[in-house]
Amino acid sequence: MTPTPPGNHSPEEASPPGDASAPDILIVDDDPGMVQTLARVIRPLGRLRFATHGLDALRLMTQAPPDLVLLDAQMPGMSGFEVLDAIKRDPQLADIPVIFVTSQAEAQFEQTGLEKGAADFIAKPIRPAIVQARVRTQLRLKQANDALKQVAATDRLNLADALAELRKSHAQLQKTAEELRLANEGLLQFVRISSHDLREPLNTVVQFIALVEEDHGATLPADARHYLKLVHSAGERMRTLLDDVVRYARLQRGETEPRSPVALEPLMAELCEALAAQLTASQAQLHIGELPVVNGHASLLSLLFQNLVSNALKFMPAERAPRIEITVQCSDGMATIVVKDNGIGIAPEGHDKLFQPFVRLNLRREFEGSGLGLAICRQIAEAHGGTITVRSQPGEGSAFEVRLPLA
Repeated sequence: MTPTPPGNHSPEEASPPGDASAPDILIVDDDPGMVQTLARVIRPLGRLRFATHGLDALRLMTQAPPDLVLLDAQMPGMSGFEVLDAIKRDPQLADIPVIFVTSQAEAQFEQTGLEKGAADFIAKPIRPAIVQARVRTQLRLKQANDALKQVAATDRLNLADALAELRKSHAQLQKTAEELRLANEGLLQFVRISSHDLREPLNTVVQFIALVEEDHGATLPADARHYLKLVHSAGERMRTLLDDVVRYARLQRGETEPRSPVALEPLMAELCEALAAQLTASQAQLHIGELPVVNGHASLLSLLFQNLVSNALKFMPAERAPRIEITVQCSDGMATIVVKDNGIGIAPEGHDKLFQPFVRLNLRREFEGSGLGLAICRQIAEAHGGTITVRSQPGEGSAFEVRLPLA
């Protein structure tokens, strides 16, 4: 009989011998009478094949592996145990369940069979109901095992495809990262060269405008002096923008020195001296609490707080005197420095855009600036392993919170 692989047919259902979906069962016994007896009992459970010698059984199994083997343990020539050993050595046959059919009732005999890989035992003389129950159980287990193997094979294929796709994506990501690195290096070099090349003629323009105003300002018409003032202001704004672009590019590239302890109190005192003219002109009130020592770069931190305080002075209604408070809270190895003002405030929908480069929330004619100040603040905070966030409402001022690691 030519075997066919088992289908989805349940072993509990009686399948005629010609049903290709029925499980394939091989009966191996040197006693023709026992073969006939077993066949009558289990014929409803599958398609049957027969062998009376161990070598014949192995040949049939090699040609087409069955779903279950009923094997006589005491056959002449090649014993059932030797047949079982041969089955378990063959990777193509090792998963086939084998039920020993034996007249031996000793516990040592059954233990040896189980240790060699037998799935179950049927004692002679056989009891049909017991035989059917044990055969059904092993067929059911074989069917479940085959289903699991199929799922595992599918999973392995899917995993292999996923790994191949992941390797491809990783290679593409590495390529893109290298292209971005080269592009970033080129951009930084371009920014440096452009800044240097632009600064020289820009300085000339600003200086000569200052000379014209100084030497001939008194004799110029009012509108001419106004135009010169606009040109001078635009030149100064351009110089600030160039400086900010270079700083931002360097921070993007990660160009920072190793960090060291930075005392914020003397740093803030120097900042107040640098901004003394603006503080006096605006009649600002600046209150600074006790400040800690943090781990970082003094020059970058000075730039960060200079930008925050300058913004607090700048974004202020014309009729209002600035009031700025700088306070600190320390916990879990971090210092949270809060710079709070009473300025125009920021609408909630603008909070996410605030730290993006070149994004302006106000018209330039209302408030000067390059649009890079807060973007630089964020880059500096993140370069120190910290963060910067804002709490603000329109008309109620703003509070910028900078988290920095304590020294």
